[in-house]
Amino acid sequence: MKQFTILFLAMFLTVGIASAQMIEDFEHIQLNLMLGGDNDNSSMSVVPTPEGTTNLSTHVVKYERSMNGVPWGGFWSALPEPLDLTENKYVHVRVMKSRISPLKFKVEGGPSGNLEILSMNPQTIVDEWEDIVFDFSEKTGEWNVISLMPDFEDPLTLTEDIVIYFDYIMVNNDPTPGSDAAYVIEDFDHIQLNLMLGGDTDNSSMSVVANPAPDELNPSNYVVQYNRSMNGVPWGGFWSALPTPADVSVNKFVYVKVWKPRISPLKFKLEGGPSGNLEILSMDPQTQTGEWEEIVFDFSEKTGEWNVISFMPDFEDPLTLTEDIVLYFDDIRLMLNPLSSTPEIATSENLQIYPNPAIDFVNIKHEKAIRSVEIFDLAGKMVFSENYSDTEVKIDLNAIKKGMYLMQITTENQIYSHKLIH
Repeated sequence: MKQFTILFLAMFLTVGIASAQMIEDFEHIQLNLMLGGDNDNSSMSVVPTPEGTTNLSTHVVKYERSMNGVPWGGFWSALPEPLDLTENKYVHVRVMKSRISPLKFKVEGGPSGNLEILSMNPQTIVDEWEDIVFDFSEKTGEWNVISLMPDFEDPLTLTEDIVIYFDYIMVNNDPTPGSDAAYVIEDFDHIQLNLMLGGDTDNSSMSVVANPAPDELNPSNYVVQYNRSMNGVPWGGFWSALPTPADVSVNKFVYVKVWKPRISPLKFKLEGGPSGNLEILSMDPQTQTGEWEEIVFDFSEKTGEWNVISFMPDFEDPLTLTEDIVLYFDDIRLMLNPLSSTPEIATSENLQIYPNPAIDFVNIKHEKAIRSVEIFDLAGKMVFSENYSDTEVKIDLNAIKKGMYLMQITTENQIYSHKLIH
């Protein structure tokens, strides 16, 4: 369920707390495929809504259903927030299918037995969007796990693979198809990824997929996979008109996480703001391949709100690719100032932080008494907070998982922000 919200991160000025803007993190509920063995090559991915259809969402799930699958093929998901069936008893799912077949929905992990049911009414149309409703009026309370089986034919008689689309899983207390949601479990929407292509032979594409290489820097479930055509253009990538403008009045630096198979320049562009557009290279060049790296772009010469962004993650000019490649990117956000490239040196010569990177402990020293230390992860969640009244403190990090963090250190008369690698 993609809402464009402001997340509070640990970037601070001496006059107070600054907030960072998450432009897009591409997250949605986990789509755990229900498969039928080695020959079942079914897959799911979030893709732009097929053109010419009536669904107003920007993105939907494409389910490539294998003829070698099982009747119960589909997905299950452990929800980040439970499905509450206390008052709202009807689950709605939009589907677009190429054939008529039964649909099932299941709830698990609630206060009474699990329940797997067929839709209230059968599917009636093909190749058009239809709102399918499931009646859970016999249940009440909160349920942690859901499953959707959008093509429950038993036995399965497919002679070829098919494609099914689904979207907008919501709950209300009205069994009428097309009725308004009481709350939305997932709508799969994110910012529009408008491809920048180079002609008929440029077969580049983008889709939201499971993170192929989660690590400490990027443990996200989902990222964007960019299939980069060797017949593309140097400026291949995407542009997007943002539903919430990127505000660079205070937060001047754009961060993007990338995973690339080769070293090449990266560019980011702001458009539609109060002054001329700006397209720039990253502050520092890419240094790694085959793993996640944080890339930063400096827009400190701009201020105000900007409605359009563009990202070019492989800006080689001229393009010398001899085969198509695959890149990934994730977590586009605006922050106050870039993370220090020299983590041993803090924002004041009178402040010492060591060792950094740290394993079990980190020490902090200052000529003035340290009043408090707070540690935030890169999503803005506070993972440590403690008050002090000493010029030297030692912090045990064993309860904090490995990764990159931001520290706020408050002394008698100043607030400092600093990167911590653990």
